[in-house]
Amino acid sequence: MQTPIKHIIFDMGGVLVQIRWHEEISRILGRDVPFEDIHALWGNARSTHAFETGQMDFETFTDAFLDEFNLTLDRTDFQQRFKGILGDDFPGVLELLDALKPQYTLSLLSNTNACHWGMLVDRNTFLPKLDHHFTSMELGVMKPDAAIYRAVLDTLETEPEETLFFDDGIRNVEAARALGMQSEQVFGPGDMSKVLKHKSLMF
Repeated sequence: MQTPIKHIIFDMGGVLVQIRWHEEISRILGRDVPFEDIHALWGNARSTHAFETGQMDFETFTDAFLDEFNLTLDRTDFQQRFKGILGDDFPGVLELLDALKPQYTLSLLSNTNACHWGMLVDRNTFLPKLDHHFTSMELGVMKPDAAIYRAVLDTLETEPEETLFFDDGIRNVEAARALGMQSEQVFGPGDMSKVLKHKSLMF
């Protein structure tokens, strides 16, 4: 018999919020970066890793990123394009969270940074509907490192099998599965609704 789900955990970008990774990163770097390569590029770059694990502020990150990738882009232009990565909430996000909240503990688990997080806090749309906010910049580690998932499970005081994790990055999904978490690759509320109905977690 399958263990009942008690916790649903959401990635942010590409799951709850639309992101313009391909467009903006390609514009910043001056070359086309395929979507499937962006997660690896982002996680492996020294500057972005430091920024998204809380070791740099936005101004320091700007200089470090431009230097790491040897870019001549104006600092102001870079920062505007970087902010432009974060799009609007996906249509239907608030309704989905409202439908799930009475039955499950809802959490966010996101690789993010002070710039994009500040933008989300200012919007104040879906964040109040989540019971817990777990971010790489506060935990000091990024997905797909197993340590970030263990930190979430420890805080929630739950077993991996009692969680369902949604992420748009397959490496993050596979890392969660390796720890025993139920995890699915999705791209927005439509995909999540299909998974939830298939698992009889929502009707």
